[in-house]
Amino acid sequence: MAAEQPNVTLYTDGAAEPNPGPGGYGVVLLFGQHRKELSAGFELTTNNRMELLAVIVGLETLTTPCNVTVYSDAKYVVDSVENGSVGRWRSNNWMRTQSERAKNSDLWQRFLIAYEKHVVKLKWVPGHQGIAENERCDQLAIEAAQCAQRTADSGYQPDEVSKVTHTEAGEACRKCGTELIKQRPKRKPRKPRQTYYYEWYLYCTCCKSMYMVESAKRQYDSGSSIFNDAS
Repeated sequence: MAAEQPNVTLYTDGAAEPNPGPGGYGVVLLFGQHRKELSAGFELTTNNRMELLAVIVGLETLTTPCNVTVYSDAKYVVDSVENGSVGRWRSNNWMRTQSERAKNSDLWQRFLIAYEKHVVKLKWVPGHQGIAENERCDQLAIEAAQCAQRTADSGYQPDEVSKVTHTEAGEACRKCGTELIKQRPKRKPRKPRQTYYYEWYLYCTCCKSMYMVESAKRQYDSGSSIFNDAS
């Protein structure tokens, strides 16, 4: 039965700058000689929500059951499905633990509805490694995040991120009270049209929360392509 279904290739990407902040997703659907590109921007959201929404929109666009190979550079999406986390969250009424609700449960519920209509294989690909369709999705996501026609992400819950502005190491994490440390981001290529980056951020070693600090924000030099080395 599954072998008779159309074979579709789906590339996806999502972005939010800063995270959380204005965001967008990009989708490229390939079926034989047919190609379809999709994107949309949102006023306030997170990178993970946009990565997940990109997959959802791609799957929802298909009008008939298909064999779908999804290529995503988001381990959050791929690993959550492949290691069975999403199924466990659903079985536990969308609770990650006895006291903690699974994040983005609104999108995960929507994802499962679309996912279960098809035969889907999710494959992780490294971002910014010259994979043409992945780069195109990244471009679509960033352009959508920066466009003037952004809408509200109605499912985004701001209380999932910090409402308190942390400014220096040693302050207590808002979520668990652990002392925050200063952390430098991993080196990664500059995204097209990205005008700034964060030289460092505050990190909780206990609950893994990240807090972006305005004083750590740096503008890219016109010819810069990776993070500066200044400490």
